[in-house]
Amino acid sequence: MTQPPGLPVVTRAELVRQIEACLAGTLDAGALAGWAFDRFYAEELGEALFEHGDEELVADTLDALMFGDDPSFRMEQQELRGLIARLGSV
Repeated sequence: MTQPPGLPVVTRAELVRQIEACLAGTLDAGALAGWAFDRFYAEELGEALFEHGDEELVADTLDALMFGDDPSFRMEQQELRGLIARLGSV
């Protein structure tokens, strides 16, 4: 089954790019959390899709990232690298 045309697709590669930007210091944790929050709820509202075949992984990753603007939920660099490894290993 292919993705319907017209809706943006949140991909594993896009997630990796955003996490790498955070690790490099070009995107702060709050901005990463906001980006993840927006993508997660865009899919919920039918305004975006998650990469076909990896929907659960994309949703789980966004869920893990979207509260990173709260210090008690912020992921450490090692945890972010673990997400990248998980996203790349599928």
